[in-house]
This record gives sequence, C-alpha cells and structure tokens, in this order.
Amino acid sequence: MKVVSNTAISLDGRINTRERRFAFFGSDRDHARMSRLRADADAVLVGGATFRNWPHPALPDAVDRARLRGRPWNAVVSRSLDLPLEADWFAEPAIRPLLLTRAASLEGRRLPAEAEGWPGEGDDLPVPWILEQLARRGVERLLVEAGGDLLFQFLAADAIDEMYLTLCPLVVGGDAPSLADGAGFDLAELRRMRLVAAEPEGDEVFLRYEALRQGATR
Repeated sequence: MKVVSNTAISLDGRINTRERRFAFFGSDRDHARMSRLRADADAVLVGGATFRNWPHPALPDAVDRARLRGRPWNAVVSRSLDLPLEADWFAEPAIRPLLLTRAASLEGRRLPAEAEGWPGEGDDLPVPWILEQLARRGVERLLVEAGGDLLFQFLAADAIDEMYLTLCPLVVGGDAPSLADGAGFDLAELRRMRLVAAEPEGDEVFLRYEALRQGATR
C-alpha cells in the first residue's frame, strides 16, 4: 500500500489556530490540488479530532471524480468514538465509511457505519493494524489528512511514503497544533525527507517530499 499525506501549513508549521476550530489555510489552488489527490486515492483517513471539526465526506470535486476507481473509503480513527454520529458523512452514498477504534469502545453500541475494533491494550491504535484493516478492503493508495497527533504516529511507524505540503503565507504562533505533534523524535530518530518538487504559485509553495526510511541515506 502506498501512503501519502497532504497538509496545508503556515510558515511556522502550524495546521490550525489556537482556537482549534475548523480552518482552511490554503487557497483555491491548494483546494484543487487536494481534490486531485483525493481522486487518486482508494481511501482518505482522518483522526477523530479532525472529523469532529469537519464531519463531512472527503471526496474530490466533481471535475475530478471521473478519476476515481470506485467508491472510496473514508476512514476515521477514533479511540473513543466520541463523534457526531448524525453527520452527513454516515449517509453519503458516494463513499464507504469505516470507523477504526478500540474494541472496548464498540461494546454494546450500534453504529451507522462499518467499524473495526483493536483488541489490544493501550489507547493508540497501532498503525500496522490500521493499514491491515484498509488493505483487507482493497486499499492500495491511502491519503492521510490527519492532524499532528495521528500523522506523527504514521511517521513514527515509518508508514508514510510521500508528503504533500502547501506552505501558506501565514504565521500562527502560540500553542496551535503543528504538522507533527505527539511525543516527538530524538535527534537520532528524526524522520528525513527528500524533496521531489517545489512549485511556487502566488504566495504559496506546493512541496512534495519522499520519505526516507529509517537508516536510509540520500
């Protein structure tokens, strides 16, 4: 499975403001780029916090939907399933919704979507298990649109192949969420990237990086 991420970030690496409400930093050009990436993916994955802020289907724009290879999966990773279950995401016929959570969070619940529960211990769902659930459903290309916590988990698991970033002409500062949060890496564990493309358009720069596996050299 090929795993790519796509994120619009401020000049100081933030993906949201200190208010932590839904915010879209990018321009119309960035939105069009996101649409094309969605059209090329078999599944789009977000975390619970992202879904609570924007509980809507992750679909390409109409102009790009002919590129889809079928109904894409929309997957939400949530430890607690504390989600708006009445959201239109659950009733959208153009997607296949999937909830990934802890097994304990499924006990005694009826949900309006297909769900899988991690039976192991701990709060975080193991990234290999997440990828296994998607692979079982025929996903060959996954687009991760997650916040900093879940994206860090994917990076820590060495599970990201490419990162698409839109560098936006904004400065946020403070304790706003960043591209990769979580526990962070020590100096010896830093994740390294190789620049594949850099395309300035207007005041934005569209960046594409290839992830170097741990121990790999440029």
